[in-house]
Amino acid sequence: MKLELSDLNKGSVYLGDKLNIRSKFNFDEETSILWSGLRLITNPPCAKELQITKEDIFSQGYFEAGEYIREKSLLIKNNVVPTITKRNLEYIVQLILRKENPIDLDDILIVKKTQDIQIRAKESQLQPKQNPVAFSISGLNINLSKDVYRPGETIKINYSSQDLKKLEVRLLQSANIVCHCEAYGHNCREVEELPPAIAGDFKTTNTEEGYMLLTIPEIAEPSHNYLWEPTEKEHWGFRYGDYTKWSLLILGKPKIGRLDIIKFEVPITIVAKPLSEKKEEFDLFSGTSSGAPSLFDGVSSKFQKIFKVLSIDSDFEKYILIIKNISKENLDGVTVKISGLQEGLFETAPSLTGFNTWRREEEKEIIYETKQNISALISILEDNNQKAIRIQSPVSSDFF
Repeated sequence: MKLELSDLNKGSVYLGDKLNIRSKFNFDEETSILWSGLRLITNPPCAKELQITKEDIFSQGYFEAGEYIREKSLLIKNNVVPTITKRNLEYIVQLILRKENPIDLDDILIVKKTQDIQIRAKESQLQPKQNPVAFSISGLNINLSKDVYRPGETIKINYSSQDLKKLEVRLLQSANIVCHCEAYGHNCREVEELPPAIAGDFKTTNTEEGYMLLTIPEIAEPSHNYLWEPTEKEHWGFRYGDYTKWSLLILGKPKIGRLDIIKFEVPITIVAKPLSEKKEEFDLFSGTSSGAPSLFDGVSSKFQKIFKVLSIDSDFEKYILIIKNISKENLDGVTVKISGLQEGLFETAPSLTGFNTWRREEEKEIIYETKQNISALISILEDNNQKAIRIQSPVSSDFF
């Protein structure tokens, strides 16, 4: 058995877009599996792995020896935290196949293939509103023309003061992972609380009146506050995220006495780059299309005429379907997933059968077992060319 995983997005995907994956299964002999699918996972400090999303490829079923190729999409929702390499917040996509151990039937064999994926945030269409900053405290007057900047830009801080012998301004960055684990009751104890880092500093003894210039580093991380919460019941109570906050720390030392140093912070925002119509268009639409992945994406009317259900017979607690390839060509890597329809609403557990080659005009017999009363059988057929069809057949109909 051999599994191959190919990332069709070339290593990265934007929030709100689909991560497209091609999976290739090579079975060197007849094989039964329990399940196969894709998972997007990350590794919080307090857990080995955390599943962000998943997509089924094959349900429990039986496969002839041969090659089966499937392309599936994982929707990266907008609430997912982008990759933050500086703090080891990274992602991998994982292809998994589970099957019974032929030596020990109480054991399950798990085959995995993984690949690194970078998740990126799209630039917002709306630039943060810029506001001027002006305030006075203990004889110190501070003015800034705005509070939104970008990497490489210089901040000009106008000031005037009385009775100060020294004035200093520091550019501070507060950044860390957010990890709330129910097991610990509050913040994950594996996340160390970090003090703000100084990204720039300016000092002057000319305190009467003037201005200070402070340049934001070119590698400055944009301001953000990401927080992801799972929808799966087994992870309720878990929250995972990352934040970066920027501020200017103003320090003033009085000339006389041992008075306390004047100290206060001014929050500012750093954006990745200036927004332009051209860049917005590239960032917003260069990725794959948004929306939930659908089984029937790209289904053509021609493919719907490739297969025909000839008959359905029942025998005790099983149904016997005869399906014919009515196309003009042989089809490779065909899977047929069958489930029953109860009361027109609910589907019974599916059963899957894989055929290495389904020759033109060839009829296949497929058996579906169930103890439940059903009114119809649903057959979903896919092949290595990523064509798919869904056929709903009343069990009482005559298909000859």
